[in-house]
Amino acid sequence: MYKKIQIKKIYYSPIKSFNFVESNEVRIFKDLGIENDRIFAFVRNMSKENAIKFQNKQYLRNNQSYLSVKNTPILNNYQVKFLNSKLEIYFKGKKLISISKIEFNELQNAVSYLKRKEIILQNKEIYLLYNNKVPFYDMINDNVISLINLETLKDFEIKTGLSIDHQRFRANIIIDTIKPMEELKFINKNIMIGKVVFKVFSNIPRCKATNYPYKSDKQDLNFPQKLNEIYGHIDFGIYLKPISSGQINLNDTVSFEL
Repeated sequence: MYKKIQIKKIYYSPIKSFNFVESNEVRIFKDLGIENDRIFAFVRNMSKENAIKFQNKQYLRNNQSYLSVKNTPILNNYQVKFLNSKLEIYFKGKKLISISKIEFNELQNAVSYLKRKEIILQNKEIYLLYNNKVPFYDMINDNVISLINLETLKDFEIKTGLSIDHQRFRANIIIDTIKPMEELKFINKNIMIGKVVFKVFSNIPRCKATNYPYKSDKQDLNFPQKLNEIYGHIDFGIYLKPISSGQINLNDTVSFEL
């Protein structure tokens, strides 16, 4: 028996921790995730040799190695587009650079250019990496996509008196019409979105990156702390692992296994 609802929004992010791109449809690959989602990432505090190994998942990946909103909030002021194999990076709406040749040395030339132009990258040993076969997900050892329930967010807003933008959570799939926190009950069960099947892999424990509104580098609350005060945990949303391939579309039916 399944509970059926509809997708409200779909997003993907070409560079980890940068802006999300809203889409009416995305391709899903079994055991991989959404096409072009988090296929680039900035990493820090490692040698060039280890950066290349990190890119190819021959070096232990860990979240502390990423340049991310939680350690570099000004990343919220950057935007990215990736279309027809061309990567464009913007800062507060102004295009900084366009990269047509997606290979390691060319990406590092882009980093050097950004260092000359933007304070954010100065005095940092960082590398821009690319891997469309093993993307740079939050779940280091598993390829997943994320889903949040707007009813949970509405419940949080009512109980705190705050207004929270859903984009700060950088979720791939947005739904509503199920009860607040009900999505957490489907851990280890299957769901179907359109004709694509997913395993609900785990809950999403939230970090301090969610303390910043989308496209802002100014913290406005301690979101994990507030979650814990209200619900007794810091989980918001779920990770899905695709166990089949296909395309999902805006307004596709999401069927939860009961």
